[in-house]
Amino acid sequence: MLDSLFTWLLLPVGLAFGWALGRKSAAGQVPPEPQRTIQPEQLGGLLTQLASDDPDQAIAALTQVAEIDESTVELHMTLGNLFRKRGEMDRALRIHEALLARPGLDADTRAQVRRELAYDFLRAGVMDHAEEQFEQLVSDGYYVGESLDQIRIIFEQGRDWEHAIAAARRLEGAQGESRRALIAQYACEMADEALRAKDVEQALRQVRRAIDEDTDCVRAYLQLGAIEEGRERYAAAAQAYLRAFQLDQRFLPDVIEPLFRCSQKTGSEEGYLQFLADAKEISSSSLPYVAEARLLADEGMDPLDRLAQGLEVRPSRAVLAEFLEVLEKQPGVIAAGLDKPAASLRQALRRLMESTPRYQCSNCGFSPRQQFWQCPSCKRWGSITPIDEAMRLPGA
Repeated sequence: MLDSLFTWLLLPVGLAFGWALGRKSAAGQVPPEPQRTIQPEQLGGLLTQLASDDPDQAIAALTQVAEIDESTVELHMTLGNLFRKRGEMDRALRIHEALLARPGLDADTRAQVRRELAYDFLRAGVMDHAEEQFEQLVSDGYYVGESLDQIRIIFEQGRDWEHAIAAARRLEGAQGESRRALIAQYACEMADEALRAKDVEQALRQVRRAIDEDTDCVRAYLQLGAIEEGRERYAAAAQAYLRAFQLDQRFLPDVIEPLFRCSQKTGSEEGYLQFLADAKEISSSSLPYVAEARLLADEGMDPLDRLAQGLEVRPSRAVLAEFLEVLEKQPGVIAAGLDKPAASLRQALRRLMESTPRYQCSNCGFSPRQQFWQCPSCKRWGSITPIDEAMRLPGA
């Protein structure tokens, strides 16, 4: 097996030397002999294939070939890419910069080299140089969509949201696809930054900007609800929270408690009860049963039947934990000495819920305990939503 492996590793090198000697023979440096040669692009392809299995062997082979024929752009580009793949950024940059400085490159080849150099700078973390190379590609009319998207990502990573928005609009114009949902997320990021700086007016402006860009932006309405609640404008806050729920019922766990607080402040408990009734109809969540049970308990009524109903039609850990908490306080259960086992079971269930992810990315499945509006795993915006099964009402 090893003999076979070494044979495959040496084959491209032998072909390369054959090709190089063929060139020298044509120049009169070696007596002409009939032989088959291989074209540079074919050799590059072979070495690229080899690189996927053994980059070290590919680099060794390619370095020897590049020394024999310094004029072969394709081979040098492949070598530079292999150095980037291994993280040897100084060597990758030297190769691609030297290629770009060569006179006489045709426009297509120059653009290809510039693209590789841009990705070298990205990998090296030299973002301003990477941006400069991508901008030049856009100016030259090569890799326009890809380059504009990389420029957008550079600004996004630097949290330069205004420039990221400008890049998104340029990308929108180049590709003819709307980026308004993405721009809305950038505006929401600026709203969060304004809130951390305690600039509520700026935060409101950015939230409204987000809604203007994307009227279906759940995040913007959740932010608007929180801002209005903080300003003690409870009716306006409730309206924003309701809109978020209407746009995406999966966010019920994030709005059910804020809506309850707003209903208490405005004296609209009946409206909250109607919301819970509607939520049971249009959402698969079990949380409305928990909320109804707590309202019954606050009014001095026994919520056990409501929780039992929830377990029957929407079984979940949230309902079961609430059911056990009510059950352990029942006189008959206490008399039978079953209150302590019920409490132990409830506490174990609560600990399990507290260690369970509360959110999940619909794109890649990443499951964090807290909300991320850009998935840390797949980098998709707005793809992480609450998991109802793992949730319980805040303050429980």
